[in-house]
Amino acid sequence: MSFNQFRLSSDILRGLKDVNVESPSPLQKKIFKAVKSGNDLVVNTTSEDKPELGYLLSLLNNISKSERRQGTRAIILASSSERAKEIDEWIWAIGYHGSIESACYTEDGDVKEQLASLSAGPVIVVSTPGQLAEVLQDGRMIFREVDQLIIDQAEQVTDWSAVEVISKRVINSKCQRIFAASKDSKELREAEKKLLSDPDLIHIEKKKAPKKPETAEPESKPEPAITKDLTQYYINVPPRSKISTLMAHLEENKSDTVVIFTASRRTADRLYKILRKSGRRAVSIHDKVDKKTYDKRFSMFTDGNVQHLIIGQLTAKDIPLEHATQVINYDVPEEVEEYKLRAELVGDGKATRILSLVSKQDRGDIRTISESLGYAPEELPLPKSVKESSKSDKKSGKSKGKSKSKSKDRGKKSSRKRSQKKRSSKKKEKLDGLPRPTYDGLSGGRSGKKKDKKGLVGFIKNLFS
Repeated sequence: MSFNQFRLSSDILRGLKDVNVESPSPLQKKIFKAVKSGNDLVVNTTSEDKPELGYLLSLLNNISKSERRQGTRAIILASSSERAKEIDEWIWAIGYHGSIESACYTEDGDVKEQLASLSAGPVIVVSTPGQLAEVLQDGRMIFREVDQLIIDQAEQVTDWSAVEVISKRVINSKCQRIFAASKDSKELREAEKKLLSDPDLIHIEKKKAPKKPETAEPESKPEPAITKDLTQYYINVPPRSKISTLMAHLEENKSDTVVIFTASRRTADRLYKILRKSGRRAVSIHDKVDKKTYDKRFSMFTDGNVQHLIIGQLTAKDIPLEHATQVINYDVPEEVEEYKLRAELVGDGKATRILSLVSKQDRGDIRTISESLGYAPEELPLPKSVKESSKSDKKSGKSKGKSKSKSKDRGKKSSRKRSQKKRSSKKKEKLDGLPRPTYDGLSGGRSGKKKDKKGLVGFIKNLFS
């Protein structure tokens, strides 16, 4: 896993290479993603990972892409002079190629000199709370353009009154405030109430085993709920509209990088042809593609040369995905474990959301999966173009049915005897080859497996019940 998934500027990537930081930790990845939301944050973890790298990367990346470099954009408050200098050095090293500079104010500096430096509008200010509060009180300064106020190692801060003084001087209503702490305390909670507005919590810890119920009484089953770090949706697809629904959804989300899971090689290859004909950049991979071709196509997706990766008859655990905007279940997986693996791509931050296209025969699968995982996907509306097309098809179908009904009646008797002999053999061939019906030439479905007579009859009953 690399930093390419963060879409960082080349200058910042070069800076990371200079300091020998090759890949983000799970915590840094979560922080980077959460910072982009703009909400206030509390980063609370016992991990030894460097949380500052998560929020610094987002900050430095935004500044490197901005043409305007005057005016203070961020204030980072450190618990000690040593820590302030350490962060200042990190900013200089990572932002060197982007010409990003910061000003560091500690107790061993002259207040008048620091005031003159602060008045010049350094893009990033790193300081201890007490020293910056003193400089601000002497200069009566306010900050109108500060986008982020970050309290690093907040559990070690002792002068919270100084932090409040600084916070009041930041008058940008959209300023994001971030607290990073390795442990909780009463003082810290009180500071959060005063200075943060409905903050999001980022917390990493080992999951505890669920406690066994003390009584023999059965527990009431909780309502399925979407977990905080998982965004999942589904679209109810009308008959013969799976392709058109997928294409309309992709059209509404033109800039997204998308991984599309299908149940068969044939479906993956045909989807690839359809996407290519529509002018979309796509590649397809499946279990029969040789390693050289697989690596070449996969790297085209990860390098950003193509926008859509179509996967056929491969499990999600075999896909070394680093980043995608969406994971789409073109075919809802029959196995709960496979859906869970795909959903974990979102939960781990490797994708932004998961979407399932649910046709009539998929509803049983998605219901079973939701009940098993405790997740309740949110329904998205059918794309307008598909909805309008579906309505027009229904109208035209009725009129065609009326005009053709008479001619059909005439031919029924004469053709009944000829067709009756062929029906059973044709029906058996089709169902053995593809045990799910197709919609608009390609609804997806599973790769065919021959079944015994009893199993096939049971399948047909379930299918049309």
